Amino acid sequence: MHWIMWIFWGSVAVIFLGSYLVDVLTRRKYNLNKQEKTLNQNLAEAAALRDVGRHNNQNGMF
Repeated sequence: MHWIMWIFWGSVAVIFLGSYLVDVLTRRKYNLNKQEKTLNQNLAEAAALRDVGRHNNQNGMF
């Protein structure tokens, strides 16, 4: 059972060191807080807004 602990904590350490290494090598160009929307996301948002406008119950029948 002792070797399982070494494998578990070793893999956690490798994940953290690997992510730090990728962060340093890419010079922190990836910012998770600010992402640009893709064209597909923009089209989906526009389609959703059109659909909401189509089913808006505040408009009368006439």
